[in-house]
Amino acid sequence: MIPKYIFLFLYVWFSLFSCSTEPVKEFTSENSKATVQTKRNWNPAPQCCDLHSEFLGVVVLSKICVSDTETKLELYTKESKKVCVLKEGMVFRDDLGASYPFLKTEGVGLCPKRTQMKNTPFSLYFQSISSQAGSFDLIEDKNAKHAHKPWVFERVDLAQCVWK
Repeated sequence: MIPKYIFLFLYVWFSLFSCSTEPVKEFTSENSKATVQTKRNWNPAPQCCDLHSEFLGVVVLSKICVSDTETKLELYTKESKKVCVLKEGMVFRDDLGASYPFLKTEGVGLCPKRTQMKNTPFSLYFQSISSQAGSFDLIEDKNAKHAHKPWVFERVDLAQCVWK
């Protein structure tokens, strides 16, 4: 009778434990958890990104520098042009829908005073753009009396920027 119980015990023991499968292990890749993050933290010292966006092959938006207080856009003309900046009607807005007021200009005067320029950088300053912005538009007023061909830079991409 004892051998019968031993046989039954061994049969049950082997049935339960000899055919068990290895525990399932879940592997999660770091790449699958990565999300595109456009949020940056602006510092008191400006962080800059090269852009090289052109309008009609004449005006080049070459760089954006952003601090916690202002955004500086650097531009230049490829051809010899008389340039002035239209303070009224200048639109600087991000893809989140926020618009930023014009603060000042450097290297070029406000209209109607025009400055003869070619490959000479000048800068436009606005309030600091959102650290979450993925792109922006810079548009001169289409109806301005001093503008022959108002600049239009639309959807200038910031997502690929290497901030220095």
